[in-house]
Amino acid sequence: MHSDGLQICIHRGTNQIGGSCVELLYAGKRIVVDLGLPLDAKLEAADLPDIPSIHSDDGSLVGLLLSHGHRDHWGLLPKLPPAINVHLGRKTLAIMTAAAPFIPGGYAPVASVTYSDGQQFELGPFKITPYLMDHSGFDAYGFLIDAGGKRVYYSGDIRGHGRKAALFERFVKSPPPETLMFF
Repeated sequence: MHSDGLQICIHRGTNQIGGSCVELLYAGKRIVVDLGLPLDAKLEAADLPDIPSIHSDDGSLVGLLLSHGHRDHWGLLPKLPPAINVHLGRKTLAIMTAAAPFIPGGYAPVASVTYSDGQQFELGPFKITPYLMDHSGFDAYGFLIDAGGKRVYYSGDIRGHGRKAALFERFVKSPPPETLMFF
């Protein structure tokens, strides 16, 4: 894409199950969506993806979005510098906080900000609208991300046959309008 436009880099999750990590860049600012541990990796041996703003304090990373509380979407968060805000669902934060002392490698982000279904918020030049989705992970979301006149939708993990199948049907009947790409 043109360097002045919205740029998307899928760091992990295209040729594997788990380990999801997507970076979006616009106007010199970045967000990361999910920072998962690949299913076949151990935390101690896994490295963070090569995202320069994670490894520096240059101010370009304005936040990290967590779609839901499965380790293949949050598993590398313990390696994230603590000053980076993690944006996640309120119930996901509550579950991760309650479970952390009881599961091996349990973790809950210290620098966290919660979001709610359908309530748009901004991170730098990005406007983000979370959509509650049907998934086995409680409090799972997809994200409509607007930047520079472009709209992309990150689906996270979704299904249409679970206990919240009506959410999937609602989304199919009324998807976000004028969206450039779904991934």
